Amino acid sequence: MRAADVAATSRLGVPSMVLMENAGRGIADVVRRELGGAGDVAIVCGGGSNGGDGFVAARHLARAGVAVRVALTAPPVKVGGDAAVMRVALERMGGVPIADGSGWTGEAAWREWLAGAGIVVDALFGTGFHGAVTGVPAAALAAMNAARARKLAVDVPSGLDADTGRAAGPVFRADVTATMGACKVGLYVDADAPVGRVEVVELGVPILIDAGARPRSYLLDEAGVAARLPRRRPSAHKGSSGHLLVVAGAPGKTGAAVLVGQAALRAGAGLVTLASTAPGQAALDAKVVELMTARYTGRADVDADEAIAALTALAQRAQAIAIGPGIPTSDAMQAVVRRLASAATRPMVLDADALNALGTDAAAVLAPAPAPRVLTPHPAEMGRLAGMPTTDVQTDRLGVARRLAAAARAIVVLKGAHTVIAAPDGRAFVSPIACSALATAGSGDVLCGVIGALLAGGSDPLVAAQTAVYVHGLAGEALASELGNGVTASDLPPAVAAVIARLVTRPGATSPARAVAPSRPARAGGRRPRRPSSPTRRRRARR
Repeated sequence: MRAADVAATSRLGVPSMVLMENAGRGIADVVRRELGGAGDVAIVCGGGSNGGDGFVAARHLARAGVAVRVALTAPPVKVGGDAAVMRVALERMGGVPIADGSGWTGEAAWREWLAGAGIVVDALFGTGFHGAVTGVPAAALAAMNAARARKLAVDVPSGLDADTGRAAGPVFRADVTATMGACKVGLYVDADAPVGRVEVVELGVPILIDAGARPRSYLLDEAGVAARLPRRRPSAHKGSSGHLLVVAGAPGKTGAAVLVGQAALRAGAGLVTLASTAPGQAALDAKVVELMTARYTGRADVDADEAIAALTALAQRAQAIAIGPGIPTSDAMQAVVRRLASAATRPMVLDADALNALGTDAAAVLAPAPAPRVLTPHPAEMGRLAGMPTTDVQTDRLGVARRLAAAARAIVVLKGAHTVIAAPDGRAFVSPIACSALATAGSGDVLCGVIGALLAGGSDPLVAAQTAVYVHGLAGEALASELGNGVTASDLPPAVAAVIARLVTRPGATSPARAVAPSRPARAGGRRPRRPSSPTRRRRARR
């Protein structure tokens, strides 16, 4: 965003003060919607650009007849740049009390000043802040968090690192964050970040960024996902909709295979074959109807050569492979997974025990693979792949996913609240969805099946991962509204189908694919969706 601000000024000739004016006006609009006519507005301003946005917001609120007051955590003479101009403009306009709170070192003074406010606006620190909030600003933050008022943060909650979503000290706990121009990674990548609902405030200029400074992180959204969902032609048949080979399930864990298969069918696969051991196939045959079954070994144990030969033959009749949920964990099966992962000529999604079979050798095994690979680890599995504690994975989700994706030349889907999808070229995509109802056994198996179905249908692997993650999340949210945390994995496949049906009929969903960008969709690769055939065009074709 700093690069975008510079470009707006240097390339478009828009003064930085105009950008601040537009930002403050947008903040005032959000405040008015949140206030709803109850109480006045208390804005706490720092001495930098974030404070300048607060001064502008106060001016626009006062002009709209809203009772507003401002307090500074820095002495007025320390307010610099465009913010100083905006402070003077607010002062000269009159009608807005401006308190110098730079000497209020205790929380009590700030609580007294904030008393009675209907909404508290945090305009202390912006995206450039790193470290811990201390001194007067820390006292102000404590009082603001304690206030019985609606809380709104300008750009990012003060104290929050805009890149990591973590705080090294006190942090403003926002109900709403009005962020400037585009979303910030830190508002999404850590699900526990106290950002509330995020609203993007338009700055009135396009976000122009030179090639060397282009963002590598993108936010998934519904419009972008809907545009990428595959559409079936009226002439489609089961063979043209993709055949997925699922290598999953063993005695006691065949439910995992069923979940993958059911999810794949609900996500649009025309055919699904579940391949297991001989005892696993017998158990699966007693459970399934629409799914086909096969065996890759005729015994209870696994012979690596026999299994590789059988699975290679099965894969020739499929368009994609999903492997891992509930498979045996023997040394022989580990060898099977590694050989398939490195040599199979079909796109493959690897989940669960297939990931554990790769371990820290994942990059060496996968890098030479002749077809795309998608890995779907949860944080603990990612720790085993990366050779680090789970806590370290969670501290740097984007970085860990990116590094593995680059080393393995694979798409990495790091599951969890706000799932991260990393591509080998360094791009990362973050889901805006954090649904605790998905924290249930088998939820990941369903995601594996949805990705596998999209791969079998011919979707680009990166697009398949993005689409599956978003659809899976929406399905969880829909079920949570009815069942709360009582959602089970078997509830998910029908919900996935319902979400896909809604998205493919969404207005504008058949427009050319747009990439999922921080504030607006932009191009991210993938195929243009097939244009549905109309009765008129079919009649003309026949004539």
